[in-house]
Amino acid sequence: MMDRERRSGLNSVLVLISVCVLFFFLFSQVITKQRLFVPGPPSYGADESILMVSAEDGTQLAVFWGPVPGATKTVFYFHGNGEDLGQVNFILSNYRLQGVNVLSFDYRGYGLSEGEPTEKSTYRDANAVLDFAVANLGVDAERVVLHGRSLGGGVAMELASTRGAAGLVLESTFLSVYRLFLPFSGLPGDKFVNYRKAPKVSCPTLIIHGRSDTVVPFGHGEELSTLLPAELVKTLWVEGVGHNDLVDRASATYWASLRGFLSGI
Repeated sequence: MMDRERRSGLNSVLVLISVCVLFFFLFSQVITKQRLFVPGPPSYGADESILMVSAEDGTQLAVFWGPVPGATKTVFYFHGNGEDLGQVNFILSNYRLQGVNVLSFDYRGYGLSEGEPTEKSTYRDANAVLDFAVANLGVDAERVVLHGRSLGGGVAMELASTRGAAGLVLESTFLSVYRLFLPFSGLPGDKFVNYRKAPKVSCPTLIIHGRSDTVVPFGHGEELSTLLPAELVKTLWVEGVGHNDLVDRASATYWASLRGFLSGI
């Protein structure tokens, strides 16, 4: 009798675990397909600043290259979800005015890039674009500053934690995808798990976040700043701005902070 009860209890636990695993798998798939990657139609056309670069599997990626004569540093900029190279052109242009080369690319399915985006493809493609720039565009791998906004912060964090960088800028970046919806960590299937990678970063880091951000709440940026090595971190907390109006409403402070950060590395 007791053995049957134990087996029944064990079966109930296994069923519950299976249901939870299935739930989190489906949750992961829904978030990935409906919220994580939302490319729109291209906002730009081909011109001399856009290079088509082959990923390791042959997929063609749209790459922006903006060299500045005499510049030794290169900012590798990773845009957010729902954006493409055309929509962030003002950021790329302003960066060049700071005296640095600028490199950026569209994730698969964004802008003129081919393919379907996934978390892992953004990592592989970012590495491929950087390797291409070092081999063909004269970019100094030791003088690359990675700047990621929102979703792009996850790509920047991956490169900074695996291959290093001269500097890292995380703008409106989240702890992980699940943490945008759940108050706890450690569940299977999570994406862009930045909180686990932060302690592995070994370069100067600037974290920028609006205190009124309702897309990626301010607490995400604040917690990331505590997970990175304290001696490497600088922060810019911007009062009264949210996720998509930060640069417009805090332009002078934003660019002054970036200039100061770039000059110190």
